[in-house]
Amino acid sequence: MIASFDQLYSVLPTSVAYPVGGEVFPFEVPRPDLYQVVEQARQHPKTRILSGERGDSIALTFQPPTIEFSKLRLSEAVKTPIHLSLFELGPLREAGGALAEVIQGVYLPLTQLWRTHRVSWQKVYPILFLSGPNCSTNYHWDPSSVLIVQLHGRKRLHSLKEPGRWCPPEVLAQQHAGMVKPADLSDEDILVYELEPGDAIWSPCRAPHWLDAYDETAFTLSIAFTDISAEPDKIAEMRIL
Repeated sequence: MIASFDQLYSVLPTSVAYPVGGEVFPFEVPRPDLYQVVEQARQHPKTRILSGERGDSIALTFQPPTIEFSKLRLSEAVKTPIHLSLFELGPLREAGGALAEVIQGVYLPLTQLWRTHRVSWQKVYPILFLSGPNCSTNYHWDPSSVLIVQLHGRKRLHSLKEPGRWCPPEVLAQQHAGMVKPADLSDEDILVYELEPGDAIWSPCRAPHWLDAYDETAFTLSIAFTDISAEPDKIAEMRIL
């Protein structure tokens, strides 16, 4: 558990995922309404809706869904196996939006807290990731460092104890083509974290990981940081989007 800023400073240069709490994440996380989140997100023109089929490759996640998710009855949509992502929250973060309380109570205060403790970045922005029952993001890595905040339901996050062993530069350079779980990974190579509502996990830039939902829909607010550092950077824009 990363509970102090001194601990956070020490892990920022690494590629290993850790739970976060204490003074680094002292927030009581609001519980957004599942129905409101699904309805507002599926009507957003920039929402990406994919199959979320579980497997060893990110390519399975990216397959198109077999149903027209936006046309389902809401009572069916909230329990449909799909993967939904939204990188520009728009109305969801504004007054009356499904994620407004989380933005005001967690996202914005966290960026201010970290800024006051000499953490720097080029830009930071919130993302909604939603997985329907038994769906998965599958094995991948992100171009930014991400603080994953569980908002609803439960997910299991898997990451690697030695990321560099499995993802050297030549594999990372392959982008999506390289995002296939190595066949010889064993349980001893994997860190497993259970995410309940209110929990937070630090997932570093380019750290391979995957998240599985259980038998109910689950979603997170993922806070993405570009070029994050424990050193104050006078020329960093430190944009908060």
